[in-house]
Amino acid sequence: MELLKYLKDSVTLSSVLEEKLKVLLERKEFSKGQFLFKQGEVCRQMFFIEKGFARVFYISRAGKEITAWFSTENDFVTPIDTFYQHKATQNNCELLEDSVVFSLQYSDLEKLLSNNPEVVNLAFLTSIEIAKKMSEFIISIKFQTAEERYNTLMQNYPYIFQRAPLVHIASYLGITPETLSRLRTQK
Repeated sequence: MELLKYLKDSVTLSSVLEEKLKVLLERKEFSKGQFLFKQGEVCRQMFFIEKGFARVFYISRAGKEITAWFSTENDFVTPIDTFYQHKATQNNCELLEDSVVFSLQYSDLEKLLSNNPEVVNLAFLTSIEIAKKMSEFIISIKFQTAEERYNTLMQNYPYIFQRAPLVHIASYLGITPETLSRLRTQK
């Protein structure tokens, strides 16, 4: 199980906790185009992408799909607005490739957090990674030009350009597909 290897690389796992996780984690295979969660639903699961590629997006008031982020192997993904607050999410998560995903129920995570310091450490480290990505995104949207956002994405996450349709990348960057095409031809 690749997830357990990933977890062991991040924190020390006791053999007891490792056995608990093997029981609690559900492995699922999804086809390209399927959703892990959809806008309007209450999602009570956290997901870990072992293999595959996904995009998290929302629908604007004008009815446009706006890509908020991409997730790939060894990424956790969950709609934070519903996972902890138990209300309908505003986000969607579409798989852009055939994928293998592990899921953990919120109630099981709560139990693990209350009884296992290593899970608390992992949750903390994961939260820091999510906060880092969110901070990078906010800074790029607020302070960078379209060209700078493109260059930053290309430098830090080049795999996105190989795995995501350009229309989704343009949406993430906050530019039109035409502007993205122009930026790509300039390089």
